[in-house]
Formats: sequence, C-alpha cells, structure tokens
Amino acid sequence: MVEPAIRVGVNLLWLIPGIVGGSEEYTIGLLDAVADAEEVAITIFAQPTLIEAHPHLAEAFDVVTLPRSVAMKPARFAAECSWLAVVGRQHELMHHGGGIAPFGSRQRVVVTVHDLQPLELGANFSVGQRRWFKAMLPRVARRADRIITPSHYSADRVVELLGVAPNRLAVVPPVHTEPVARDLQPVVASVPDSPFLLYPAVSHPHKRHIDAVAALDLLASRHQRLRLVFTGRPGASDADLRRSIEQRGLGDRVEIRGRVSAETLDQLVRQAAAVVFPSVYEGFGNPILEAMSRETPVIAADATAIPEVAGGAALLFQPGSPRALAEAIDRLLRDPDLADDLRHRGRTRAGDFDSRSAGDALVTAYRDALR
Repeated sequence: MVEPAIRVGVNLLWLIPGIVGGSEEYTIGLLDAVADAEEVAITIFAQPTLIEAHPHLAEAFDVVTLPRSVAMKPARFAAECSWLAVVGRQHELMHHGGGIAPFGSRQRVVVTVHDLQPLELGANFSVGQRRWFKAMLPRVARRADRIITPSHYSADRVVELLGVAPNRLAVVPPVHTEPVARDLQPVVASVPDSPFLLYPAVSHPHKRHIDAVAALDLLASRHQRLRLVFTGRPGASDADLRRSIEQRGLGDRVEIRGRVSAETLDQLVRQAAAVVFPSVYEGFGNPILEAMSRETPVIAADATAIPEVAGGAALLFQPGSPRALAEAIDRLLRDPDLADDLRHRGRTRAGDFDSRSAGDALVTAYRDALR
C-alpha cells in the first residue's frame, strides 16, 4: 500500500541568498532532489529575495513569501515565531533548515544542523551570537523530532556536544549535480595564463587562507610561475589575508577575486592545477566535490568532515601546517601520474552524491520524524 504524501512546510526565512554560503547550496540541492517525489507535498516559506534568486522553486513547489523582506536576524526569528506559526500551522511537519527551531511550533519538527561552529569556534562569533547559540542549540536538541546533518562527522558532534540520542539523527548528504556544459569563451580571459592553485571559500579565520599564502611562499623559488587565486566573498580574516600577501611580497602572484560568476568559477576550477582546501573546520565541504566533478585534483586538510567527504580521492595534509601543504602541492605538481589518479578517483567520488540517494534520505527523515 502506498503511504499518503506527507505535508511538509520548509522554513527558509533564514536563507538570505549569497550570504550563508554552502548552506544555501545544500538546502536548494535537497529541495531539487525531492521536487518530483510523490511521498511529500512541500510548501516553502521564504523571503521574496530567495525566490528572486531561485525562481525555479516557485515552479516546483507551493511557495508562501513573507510580506516584506527582513535582513536582520532578530527580525527573521520574530517572523518565524509569529507569521510562520500562523501560516504554516496546517502542515503536520515543519522543517527548519537554518539550525534553529522557533518558539511556538506545535507540529512535529525537523531541524538541519549543518555544524556546531558556534560552540566549537566561538571566536568567530560576537558575544551576543555565542550566547544566543549556547541557549538555542540545546533547546533544538530537546525539541526536534529529527535532526538532519550533512555528514557523519557533524552527527557525531551533535551527539557528543548536545547529548542527542543517535536514533534521532539522520545524515542526509548534499546533492552533487553534474556541471552543465558552458560556452567558456566569454570567461576564458579571466583564467591566469600560468599554472595556478584555486581556493574557493569565504575568508573566515578557520578557512586558513593564510596557510595557502604561506605555502606558496615556501614554493616560490621551486615553482616560479605558480600562482594562487582566491574566490569567495570577504570574511572576517580578509584584512589578515591581504596583509600576509603584502608582507611576503606575493602581490603579483596572488589574486583575490571576491565573488565571481558561476561561469567564471566553473572555468577557474576546470583549469586549476589543483583546488587547495586548507580549512580546519567543515560540516561538509562542498567545494571538494565541485572540484572532483570537474576532474581537478584536490589537496585538503585532514580535518573534521573533510576526509569523510574526500573518501580517499584527495591528497590530505596535516591541518594548520603551511609546510605540509607546500609539500603536498610540490608532490602533485611533480607527479603527473598522481594528478591523473586523483582526477579519476575524484570523478568517481563525486558521483557517489547523487540526487536520488539524497532525496530518499530526506523523505525517510521526514517519515521517521512523524513516527
């Protein structure tokens, strides 16, 4: 007998396009994975700006938008506790994708916790933010009928730090989508004309951009044409990054591009000698799969969820060590067979994160929350 479709409300009021980074890609990818699923009837509750950025959501799902956009976090949370509680009350299950469940919800609740960075990397947050998350995350642990995480690493941290029973957790990996063939001619001029390394990430402290700069400095005489390109919006360590580049005299060999178009990023990833990923804290690490899917070798820190994501298809190095990163880069550049092997294994690994598996895992988490 076919089970009736679950009526699920998905709270995306927290999602401001272009601000939340990998969480946006993860969330939109999962929704796309269940767009045709007969097991669920999904209504998205969002701000107008999100639908403007992702208009296909309005074609695939019922969408209810907040009467006007709000940018500040307190205003968004207030809307979740008031407006959403009223317009979403007919749904038997509410999925809050931003890590926090608002007050007043009487339905069964699923919450996505991408990572526990506010608890583990408190220095990255203001005093007010730390207090907020320290108060709210234990409440989520008590309130949620199911907690979704993108990796087993994050699930284990939720168990250890919040005391959640393992049977209340569901690991729902992100969806990897095949790169779309593009006309690369308009952006070909944006690619450096010498060998380069690419690091696509917001410049937050834990991303360790300065380790990549220091590694390039160590390799400067051995690989004289090698360059380093950063993409991603400026973060809290942007000033430190620029200072490090200037102090090392690498201004002509390091580019800080900021946010770039999807077409430009696609071409940069494809043409890079390697994507380097020295981050020391990740709940998942989607740029790793993006590089692998384009058959670009990946050199990444052996930290947190990164080895789980890489699945043996990346060259890992000791986290926080520019010298270890430099040695890994040098090894890759000097060994074409190693580079070819990483390209092949990476392509296979990226294929493990298919839409059907992710969609099935999400629907199962919904049904388990109701049971």
